[in-house]
Amino acid sequence: MGRFFVASSPSPLTSQAMLVASRALSAARPALISLLITSGASLSSEIAHPISFCNVLFIGNFCAAMVVGFWFGFGTILSDIRSLKPRVQLGLLLNGSLATVLSTLIFLGLQETTVTNAVLLGRLGPVVFALAGAIALGKRIRPLEWVGFSLIAVGVVGIALKTSNYQTNRGDILILLSTLVFAASAMINQLMIAKAAALHVVVFSRNFLSSIIFFFIALRLFGPHHFADTFSGPLWVLMAVYSLVVIVFAQFLWYASINHLDSRIIGRLTVLSPVFGVSYAFVLNGEHPSAAQLGTLLVIIIGVLIASVGKPQNAESSVEMMAKDTESVASIP
Repeated sequence: MGRFFVASSPSPLTSQAMLVASRALSAARPALISLLITSGASLSSEIAHPISFCNVLFIGNFCAAMVVGFWFGFGTILSDIRSLKPRVQLGLLLNGSLATVLSTLIFLGLQETTVTNAVLLGRLGPVVFALAGAIALGKRIRPLEWVGFSLIAVGVVGIALKTSNYQTNRGDILILLSTLVFAASAMINQLMIAKAAALHVVVFSRNFLSSIIFFFIALRLFGPHHFADTFSGPLWVLMAVYSLVVIVFAQFLWYASINHLDSRIIGRLTVLSPVFGVSYAFVLNGEHPSAAQLGTLLVIIIGVLIASVGKPQNAESSVEMMAKDTESVASIP
């Protein structure tokens, strides 16, 4: 996958810089979506309601698909898809469908919980995937991985209970449900798509299918008038830039770097994701993390670091599988 960015293998330092850059871009998604929801009118020439559920999800996914399509060529992508085995094509279809559910849950959850909570709760997804993958693929979970995963799970559950005063919070529940969808999508990617389909095919099909599904959902539920303000120039420009930089560029940076790094380095550097996410929530959304949220962030970081140390050489562990598949399904337009 790295050949899309570099002609030869990058140096370890360059690969690490690319991975950190991919985490910095990807972690901006929840904060930017929340900003779009709250500041949509001012960002789109004072149009009353340009940022709606289906508008953002449809435009975000569609722009991301178009960027990949124009870059690699629609003919090339379609030819590559037709050459895939039916099992892989089915995996791409399922992956795109689950992307719709994932984005929906996260978008709705962000309307009823803080970005900081969403960032912290979302860290449970890769853990669920790693555990499910270990069971389905027969991968051994080492004692340190159990300790690390347990810390992350305890931190996530603790912050969910603390911030809701030990009552049900719909936004937090939606984000937690999204982690299960994340794990299911990651499993499909691991079992049906990984190593069988090129990255540009995965990114294009996932975003294009999602945009089509969102479009028909909007037509069915709200009617054509729901898209009245969707095609305003400022909104299209805004979402095109967002899709290019935050969705597409982040994903290609991720894959261009992980193929040249040891899983322990990947695991340690990915702890920056929640740090970036909480920082964006503070800068873009004005959210001041509470002591409980900062404590949870620290627990998650410690958990990831513990899970990523001591891996035997030449043996793929659950945490490596978790790290390498995180970005492949993390698509929040």
